[in-house]
Amino acid sequence: MKTEKILNDLLEACDACSVAPEHGKEDGVDEGGQSRMAKSDLYNIAENAKMLHDMLEEDYPLEDWAEAKITKAADYVRSVLQYLKYEIEKEGEPADQEHSKIYIATDPRTLGL
Repeated sequence: MKTEKILNDLLEACDACSVAPEHGKEDGVDEGGQSRMAKSDLYNIAENAKMLHDMLEEDYPLEDWAEAKITKAADYVRSVLQYLKYEIEKEGEPADQEHSKIYIATDPRTLGL
C-alpha cells in the first residue's frame, strides 16, 4: 500500500523524533531553535496514523465525528507543512531583491502599429 510505505518512510527518517524533550529546556525548544516537542508530536501522529490506517478496512462504516477528526488533523498538518515550505523558499530569496511587473502590450494601437 502506498500510504503505508509513505508513513514507514517518514517514521524511519524521523529517528530523533522518539526522543523526549531534554530536561531544563522550556517547552521542549533547544537553543538552536528546533523544537523537539513538535518532532515528538509528529512522530506520534505518524505512528497513530499508521495504526489507524492498518486497522481500517476500505468499507468500514466510520462514524461522521471520527471521519471529521481525521480530516481536521490532516488539514492542520498540511497547513503547517505549506507554511514551512513557503518560509523555507522565501529564505532563499535575497532580501534586497526587488520585484517588478512587466506589462506586455497586445493591442496593436499600444504598439504603435
